[in-house]
Amino acid sequence: MPTKPVIFIPGFPASKLLQTSTNRTIFPPSIGDLLDGDKRRALIALLKGPDNPPGDIVAGEPIRDILGIAKQAQALYDILSGRYGYTIPGGDNFRPVGWDWRLAVDDPAVQAGALAAIRALRAANGGARVVVIAHSTGTLVARRLLETSPEAVDGIAQVIALGATWAGVPGMVHGLVEGEAMGFPPAGFTAEEVRGVLQSAQAPYDLFPPDPAKTALTTPGGRPLGLVVDDGGQQVGPLIDLRWAASAENPALIADHAGKADRRMGARTSAIAIPGGAPTPPITNVAGWGVETFTQCVMHAQGNLTYSTSKFGDGTTAAASASWLRGTSVRTFFLPIGVYPTNGIPTVHSRIWDAPPVLDLFDQVLLDSPPAPFVCAAADSSEMIDHESDVTLRLTAADGNGGALPDAQVLLQGIATKPASFGGAVRMENRVPRAAIHPNAQGLFRFVAEVSWAAAGGREKVPLVVLLKS
Repeated sequence: MPTKPVIFIPGFPASKLLQTSTNRTIFPPSIGDLLDGDKRRALIALLKGPDNPPGDIVAGEPIRDILGIAKQAQALYDILSGRYGYTIPGGDNFRPVGWDWRLAVDDPAVQAGALAAIRALRAANGGARVVVIAHSTGTLVARRLLETSPEAVDGIAQVIALGATWAGVPGMVHGLVEGEAMGFPPAGFTAEEVRGVLQSAQAPYDLFPPDPAKTALTTPGGRPLGLVVDDGGQQVGPLIDLRWAASAENPALIADHAGKADRRMGARTSAIAIPGGAPTPPITNVAGWGVETFTQCVMHAQGNLTYSTSKFGDGTTAAASASWLRGTSVRTFFLPIGVYPTNGIPTVHSRIWDAPPVLDLFDQVLLDSPPAPFVCAAADSSEMIDHESDVTLRLTAADGNGGALPDAQVLLQGIATKPASFGGAVRMENRVPRAAIHPNAQGLFRFVAEVSWAAAGGREKVPLVVLLKS
């Protein structure tokens, strides 16, 4: 039986939206609504708002799955119920916090929903403090809750942040300018429809990187994050510099929403400051890397944009943003995204909790297992498609607080004859020559990465698998 009550705050746009006047779910929409032209246009109008009457659309629960097939929140629920015994739904030890993703992350209605979940669980568990599991944009909801509500600070024992958007998401600039199709046509939204909804909502602007003139957008070593830059490589603030929106259908609406986001979130710190000086609850922060991600947006002199992608991200959030939060209460772990021996499907942003190493961190928070070295590795999945390509291994060797293990090195048994050093870093990438990969009849090549470090003769053997796709 779980001893720690848990609330879950999903990301954007991962909550259902309900229309109270008709008692129906409008998001995610039904296939019937999408296939009927008139209903489709009416649905888009509802999502853009404003609500008529005011308050007609409210948040439902986090989206569990799409069409009963593609698991979303349900994948996390399966872990919480199967591994830890949480009762989902209807139990007294877990509450999902759906929120209206059209609103600001600190909108009173959004914050009230999270606070109500904390109150309900504390009342049902003798006043026990809760663990907050926050995903993606949900981490901004949780941060604002800590920064504005002493009751929430008192009621939260720990936070698990997964794929956090602490410093913003450059890909959201792309979403507002270009849009991106969602679902499969004709039962899906076009890029133009998505763009219109995003431009009309407030939360997307809250996901823009803040103003670098007000916020120190740098790594712990002082290097610029470089999420949005100009032609000369200098960081710029897309909430302030609106050249990118000059050709938009409704530039006045964009300017209004961008201004609101800048006034509320344009200045922020890399460490959460609690009003009154209270300590920040411990935060276990997971930043994924290994999947092609928008990691930089370049705003050119005339306002046109270009984008850079790299695998220093989880498919949605750049690792530079996910790892930006720091402070004495924060421990950040870099999670390799790729193929694990027990999970052949890369666990990208939307289901980052499925990556096997995350379970060790869950054990530490939910079961009070002692902090232990976070040593893990995964093989790049996209390179396995090309039978001529070498394969990148991504490895992490961190102590129980996310810091570098002293003198850490790795020996790829059966591949290398000498160990490779982590060079004082917590993560590394190692290229395995294709000629060194000898798959079996099923296309699998199994081997071991032996990670060792100086502290107390530390050593851990990490199994790896390369799956050659036909």
